[in-house]
Amino acid sequence: MRGFLEALGADPGSLPATPQAQAALYRSLTAGRRLLIVLDNARDTDQAVPLLPGSPTCTVLITSRHRLPGLAASHGAAQLTLETLDPAEARDLLVRRLGSDRIAAEPGAATELLRHCAGLPIAISVLAARLTTDPMLTLIALAAELREAATPLDALETGEPNGDMRIVFASSYLALDADSARVFRQFAQAPGADIGLPAAASLTGLPLPRLRTRLHRLQAHHLVQERVPGRFTCHDLLRAYALEMTEAVAPAGEAEAALTRVLDHYAHTAYAADRLLLPHRDPLAPASPADGTRLEEFADADRAMAWFASEHTVLTAAVNHAVRTGHDAQAWRMAWAITTFLARRAWWVDVTAVHSTALAAAVRLGDPAAQAESRRALAWACTETGRFEEAHQELAHALALAERHGDLLSTAHTHLALGWQYEREGDNAAALRHDRSAVEYFTSAGNLPGRARALNAVAWDHTQLGDHEASVRRCQEALVIQRELGDERGRAGTWDTLGYAYHRLGEHAKAIDCYQHSLDLNRALGHRYNEAETLVHLSQSHLATEAVEPARDALSEALAIYLDIHALSPEVNEVRALLRDLGGAPETS
Repeated sequence: MRGFLEALGADPGSLPATPQAQAALYRSLTAGRRLLIVLDNARDTDQAVPLLPGSPTCTVLITSRHRLPGLAASHGAAQLTLETLDPAEARDLLVRRLGSDRIAAEPGAATELLRHCAGLPIAISVLAARLTTDPMLTLIALAAELREAATPLDALETGEPNGDMRIVFASSYLALDADSARVFRQFAQAPGADIGLPAAASLTGLPLPRLRTRLHRLQAHHLVQERVPGRFTCHDLLRAYALEMTEAVAPAGEAEAALTRVLDHYAHTAYAADRLLLPHRDPLAPASPADGTRLEEFADADRAMAWFASEHTVLTAAVNHAVRTGHDAQAWRMAWAITTFLARRAWWVDVTAVHSTALAAAVRLGDPAAQAESRRALAWACTETGRFEEAHQELAHALALAERHGDLLSTAHTHLALGWQYEREGDNAAALRHDRSAVEYFTSAGNLPGRARALNAVAWDHTQLGDHEASVRRCQEALVIQRELGDERGRAGTWDTLGYAYHRLGEHAKAIDCYQHSLDLNRALGHRYNEAETLVHLSQSHLATEAVEPARDALSEALAIYLDIHALSPEVNEVRALLRDLGGAPETS
């Protein structure tokens, strides 16, 4: 659903949270449009129904290995059962793959091979790949291999004679050397739809040169595909076969060891990447990856962000896979580590999904601090998507957990989250109470980055309540701590608050100077959302000094950033309105 919504132009940062709301948005985006929608390999009727547009101008083509009678009963779907290729069609396909001369040279063996394929195009393709990638292999020899194998592949369940499909796969698998066969089996443990080369090195426990050799052999036997350079995937039927081979022939512990290594790879690499994005975030307790795990390293935050961008789909899948396979600790650590990235992209639906799963894992682990952390993340997502009541419920649970277990740091973070929650709802007095509590708890816990962050929150509350002098004092106090710690992200936020306080005091030159400090830091850190927010504030100080052109430039730059990062509509609309007031020409894209 998410892929379709994005393809139809929906803003990925403001997708509805519930499946029902997403389905409603999908129907509204497809209404009246002339579309052919292809749903390939549907599992069952329930999977397909939410993706039916409901508009007479759209046509939907659904393929499945099952008959899906529910679609015919509930939606009047016209069903067409595709038969297997008839002998002439099958032979034509094999001729196109191998050439007529080779078929003519071994006609009896070609007929036997086609009989084993039972008219299934994928089976013919796999056999042809074996023959074209191994010039020493004859049709007669391959037919003999097929005769010697004798186990069916029940997972196909096509309704057609399917024993030959497993035989076809076996003909490729049994031709592998032992190391390549092991790598093929281990690929079935990968949690996502594809896997990058570094993660595959952890999955298999092999150094990269040996791994590349094994992957080349698997590609030659048509058992894995390199979908894009450096990323590999395995057809779902082949994955099912690999799982069966794991159960049948793999040494005890092979699959579990591979799964543990690849989950550790994602969990520890994501943790290291997050430390670059948010170095003053409270660290997790140290944990050692399994032997054979090869972690990725990043030179800077830009490379860490790029890694998250390429791996976030696999990471979210890995959270779910870890829970399904009993690896709750890795599931929670992965969810924790990906949160910063998802929040910077404003992908709140994904934050909700991974932390709903992570919360259940934390409950099973009996870890109250982890439970509170996930509840704060869920509250964050709820607030950003306008679900304030749910956010308060999550934070109430988090605060109760923290207080019940005497966790000063968790209590501090929860009060700070509550302060931000109330500030977003316009109750600045309540926000100030909670932010002051956060200062006290962070101080008691000896957590200086948290204390400085909470002081900045108190400063913001003061200026919202009209006490701008108090706001300046708290900002200056926070900046001293952040300067000593080298907390550039914290300083960027505090400089923005201090600029706002000076602006409200009428000291606009000081305000502009503070905003420029904040802008410089945010640009160096790559915090584009915060950069845009500060540009909006800067524009107001320019206006106060009647510098209309610099104000218009700041707003235009802020709008371009908001549009580029797919910011929420209220922020975009606010900047456009300010530009219109200045006689500017805001972008409409």
